[in-house]
Amino acid sequence: MLYNAVSTLGLSKRLQTANTELQLERLRNNDEIASGKHFDVAKALGARTGQAIALRNLYDETDQTLKSTALLQGRLGTMDSALTNILSAGQDVLAAASVGLGQPSPTGSSLQVRARAMLEQVVGMLNASSGNGYLFGGVEVKAAPMRAVQGDESGLPSPIQIVQDTIAAATGGTSSPQTPAETAAAVAALDGLFAAPSAAPLGFEGGFYLGAPSTAPRLSARLDRSTEIPYGIQGNDPAMRDLLQGLYMLASVDTSQLPLDAYKPYMEAAVAKVSGGIEGVRDATAQLGIHRAQLDDIAAMNTTQLRILNDQLDAMESVDPAEASLRMNQLEVQIEATAAATARIARMSLANYL
Repeated sequence: MLYNAVSTLGLSKRLQTANTELQLERLRNNDEIASGKHFDVAKALGARTGQAIALRNLYDETDQTLKSTALLQGRLGTMDSALTNILSAGQDVLAAASVGLGQPSPTGSSLQVRARAMLEQVVGMLNASSGNGYLFGGVEVKAAPMRAVQGDESGLPSPIQIVQDTIAAATGGTSSPQTPAETAAAVAALDGLFAAPSAAPLGFEGGFYLGAPSTAPRLSARLDRSTEIPYGIQGNDPAMRDLLQGLYMLASVDTSQLPLDAYKPYMEAAVAKVSGGIEGVRDATAQLGIHRAQLDDIAAMNTTQLRILNDQLDAMESVDPAEASLRMNQLEVQIEATAAATARIARMSLANYL
């Protein structure tokens, strides 16, 4: 005679396995309720998984672009502030120098002091930094691009000493020009000194400026596949060199002590350099403002795109709260039933069959 029998031990183990699986499913379902996302997105989306991955990649790329844009906005904002201060300093000296342009003034010594103070301010602004990099040294961002007016520990002559030595060499040894010819020679020598590149042994690049040379690639930022913004304003740009040359000319010589025929051409050359430098810096500031506005537009566009992508991903990856709650209730009922059956089998003994 054959009997169909089921082992209570086997049935108990099967129920325990089923209960474990139900408990795991409840944990996953609880995670979905808490996060609002499918526990296994690929399983939930099926054939649409590829679309979700593409959207996620685009979301990450847009998010990174937005972060890069914010970083660049901070750098350009600091550059704009520095350029504004440089313009203010240059205009202050220009106004003071223009008052006595026609003849030597007793205030010439005070003009020298003011020019020196504004010169140090301009050099300080050109050494501005943002984050971990200096702003006006081009691709050389790890070191300050401008040497201090009074010099440094490099062992080289200070920039103002280089200017004074250049004037003395052009005038035959005097600290300031005494004739129109000496003035012309001094101005020509200074023009050569502040050229980039310079023919002087210790010219502007190396003696005044330590950043990327004028022949190096300019800084630019590629914000997306189609937009690149050049923003590499450098301390050796023509406008900066003109402004610095004019300020160094006024800071190196007490113009109140110059003879009239030497004074006028010297002051005219210095004022022309300061004025031309200010115009160039103003143009650079305006161009920087255009780049900042362009960055604002790109940031606004990426913010909108990020919001749209986020909505699309939420629609694909999010769990219906009502469906998740219903599934949780079903799982709890199943777990309770499985637990009750397991407990009932555990209480069975041979007496149940007699």
